[in-house]
Amino acid sequence: MSTIDAPDLEGAEGMRPRSGVAPAAPRGLLGQTVDERYRVEALLGEGGMGLVYRVAHTRLHKSLAMKVLRRENTGDEEVLARFRREAEAASAIGNQHIVDVSDFGTLEDGSTYIVMECLEGMDLIEAMDIARCMPEARTLHIAVQICKALAAAHEAGIVHRDLKPENVYLIRREETEDFVKVLDFGIAKVANGPTRLTQQGEVLGTPHYMSPEQCEGENVDHRTDIYALGVLLYEMLTGQVPHDADTLMGILTKHLYEDPIPPKVRVPRVSEELEQLVMRCLDKDPERRYQTMRELEADLGRIAEGLRPVGPETLTLTPTRPPARRRYQVSRLYLGGLGVAILALLGILAVGAMKDGSDAPTTTLASPATSEPAVVHAETPPAPASEVAQRSPAEQADAAEEGAPSTRARPARRKPRPPPKPAPRHDPAILDPWN
Repeated sequence: MSTIDAPDLEGAEGMRPRSGVAPAAPRGLLGQTVDERYRVEALLGEGGMGLVYRVAHTRLHKSLAMKVLRRENTGDEEVLARFRREAEAASAIGNQHIVDVSDFGTLEDGSTYIVMECLEGMDLIEAMDIARCMPEARTLHIAVQICKALAAAHEAGIVHRDLKPENVYLIRREETEDFVKVLDFGIAKVANGPTRLTQQGEVLGTPHYMSPEQCEGENVDHRTDIYALGVLLYEMLTGQVPHDADTLMGILTKHLYEDPIPPKVRVPRVSEELEQLVMRCLDKDPERRYQTMRELEADLGRIAEGLRPVGPETLTLTPTRPPARRRYQVSRLYLGGLGVAILALLGILAVGAMKDGSDAPTTTLASPATSEPAVVHAETPPAPASEVAQRSPAEQADAAEEGAPSTRARPARRKPRPPPKPAPRHDPAILDPWN
């Protein structure tokens, strides 16, 4: 079975709706207290999988976010297991750039919930919509923090597998702008976890940010997150994803077989060093990408300081100009056959010409000077010397003239050109008005 996960929620954990107006909250939980400590205050977001509420801890007097899985999805054991996996994965990592999950449980109607920190800010897709093309310095600042979050996850044996702008949240913490929080480990792959959730051939993720091996349903590792981060970098710099199409299969096919347009072609101000880094992250072969998030984080830091990255020189960057037209090679067998056919045709023409020459000793041709036919006689042997001596001088002169080689042009194989018509006569008074 292959499934493509759509975004779980219109608003991520603790996120305000993009319209700025909270949707109508269902009366089922609004105003209630869950597990005698979480008082539900407002609905922050809603999606196909569940809902996110803002709650207040009645004992700690602290605002939190509660994600509740929809009741109709609770009966699906696989969805339920992934929902619980999110809480376990996020809490097991314990990094400041990953949303903090503090609790999970079950409601009276059987719905499952997880409790996490409430975030005030915007997700990355909203920030990109405002900025269109982010400055390189801001892009590097955000990307370095994403690397720190995912490096901690990978070191804990967890692969996110669904990194996308909706799952990167930007908040303000103390004096730091664009402080990153990575969300939603719902389809994360956990080392030594249940294999049923990550079966071979199962496609999980969001199409525009999926690695080629993820598109094929292969068993993925942490390098699929490196590819997804490359897509995020490309989108932050250019305002466009590297691969887009009108259909799902079109997007997956481009991830598998088509090279992305280099960022400098879309936005010339992108530095060459950052372009090479992005293109290396987007390599279709996992062995040619950055192999760890720590390695990628180090090169991003070097670029931010004005230094060159030190990654292995294994990437041949696609030229920043249209590719040359492909030259098609002709098969040697085809050329050999064509040569034999030409030789056979020439032989047939030569045999025909020889046969025509033996059948007609004399040929009547049109004279090139006049329209009267010219007769070409077959060559006759010369007369004996004694006979020539007995001829009169006039006869000898005529014979010499007849024996002289012809100076006429070689016979042409086309019809004689008709003589030009004389130009019409004009009245001199009209041609020369001064006379």
